Parts: sequence; C-alpha cells; structure tokens
Amino acid sequence: MPTPTTPAGRLVSAFGDPARMAALYAPHIEWSLPASLSTLPRPMVGRDAVAAFNRAVWEVHYFPDCTVEILDETGDAQRSAVRFIYRATARDDARTRYENHYTLFARSGPDGITEVFEDLDTLAMVEVLRQGRQVGDTFRTEAGR
Repeated sequence: MPTPTTPAGRLVSAFGDPARMAALYAPHIEWSLPASLSTLPRPMVGRDAVAAFNRAVWEVHYFPDCTVEILDETGDAQRSAVRFIYRATARDDARTRYENHYTLFARSGPDGITEVFEDLDTLAMVEVLRQGRQVGDTFRTEAGR
C-alpha cells in the first residue's frame, strides 16, 4: 500500500494504535460519527474525549491488529478524504471477523487534525456484529417480501 499523503490517510493508517492517532490531533479536535450511532456524542469534542473513544474501539470492541486498505485518498494539508476498507476481529466470544467500507473526511490546521467526519455502513456493522448475519441479509429479507 502506498504511503498516505494526507492527514486523513495518515489517520486511518494509524487505526488500531490510539496513541499514534492522538498524536495527529489538535487539542480542540471534533470527531463526528453517523447519527444512527446515537449512543455517542455528536461530535465528540477535545483530544481527551476522542482519544478515549479511540481506546474503547481497540481495547473494548476490536483487537488492535486491524488492517486498513485505502481505496481512494484525496486532498491537501487542510482538507482531505479517504475511502477505505476496515478489517478487524471483534472482541466477542466468536472472534467475529469484521469488514466494512468507510469514508473519512478530515480538516486540519497548524496544531493537527481539527475535525473528523467518519461514515460507515452502519447496517452492515449491525448485521455482522450483532446478528451474526452476512452483509446484505436485511435487504435481501426485505426485498423478498
């Protein structure tokens, strides 16, 4: 995989390593996830809050030995975006293999990344992690009615 050239690319390349991720953040970073993940604040504000979220992802939900396959990367030092595939093993009894498509937009300034907008296929996440299904099962079931 080519070396990432933008803040967004460097950030997703650091997934699984919360300390390396936090080193990229401005003190006042804001991180927004899809509204369908409503149990989390939108946005999470401040380096401490975002770093705590990152630690929870790779210390509670997934093992840190994840991989990221960057499909597209664009932008510059101020505004950048990546489209990528995230692969990880869930910290559940079955050690479920998780794979999903994501898009991440980042805004940056002299102090580091100031804003992150992360989007993912939330239905795919639920199908795989909560229901033990294959991605697309919900649509196939609804379409067959």
